[in-house]
Amino acid sequence: MINCKQKEIIVGVLGKQYSPKIIEHLNKKKIFNSNGVPYSNPSIQKIVSGTQKNNIVELEIGKLLVKVKKKEQTKNNLYK
Repeated sequence: MINCKQKEIIVGVLGKQYSPKIIEHLNKKKIFNSNGVPYSNPSIQKIVSGTQKNNIVELEIGKLLVKVKKKEQTKNNLYK
């Protein structure tokens, strides 16, 4: 389950409008909810706020954070 510190990191890396970015990542990976449809903004917000547990989505959020951070580092290294 995601805790408050982890939520701060997610918002810090992805911004306050993190749900659409996470949903896009999940859709590319073909990860859908139990009904076989893409996750909604409210369901992602529940997972990120720690009120709803979803190990698969939480793992993918971690992978997305790593991907975004690497992309930012590469971009920063190009401009040095």
